[in-house]
Amino acid sequence: MADIWIYVAGGIILSVIAFVIAYSMMVGLVDSSQRQTATTQFSNFYNNVVASVCIQEINNSMNRTISFPSLVRIVYATDETSKPLVKVVDLIKNVEISSGKNLCMQFKDEQNLRCFPQPPDKMYCTIKMPYLGVLPETEDIFMKVKKILGQPEIRDFNLFVKKTGGDVVEISTS
Repeated sequence: MADIWIYVAGGIILSVIAFVIAYSMMVGLVDSSQRQTATTQFSNFYNNVVASVCIQEINNSMNRTISFPSLVRIVYATDETSKPLVKVVDLIKNVEISSGKNLCMQFKDEQNLRCFPQPPDKMYCTIKMPYLGVLPETEDIFMKVKKILGQPEIRDFNLFVKKTGGDVVEISTS
């Protein structure tokens, strides 16, 4: 009789361990997929800005929508690619403007910036754009609602990109 209880308890323990391992693998897979999607969106946006606006004539413009998952901390233009920003929530909430010859993105759990073009290279144009990022759900009611509704925690940005001067490209949100 005691042998049966040992098998039952062992089966339950093994089932719990298998469930935890499978859950961890699924979370890692979703995280990896979201990172890849964000990186691809960022890379495509950079390529569109350079090819469709930066190297074109003055007043050339385009509209683009980019979507970033909640893993993205910040996206901005900068010349200083070696040190990430510290207090980004205020920069994003106050719609402050960044400026530089590199477009950079940072994930919330990383210390390093992902910049295009790769430093020490710089773009031909100076980009002026607002700091973009996915605020924590405590700061952004839309992300809180999406989480409650069980929708993907993704933030869409409608951007208008326009070359305003010889080497100046301005990006604004709408």
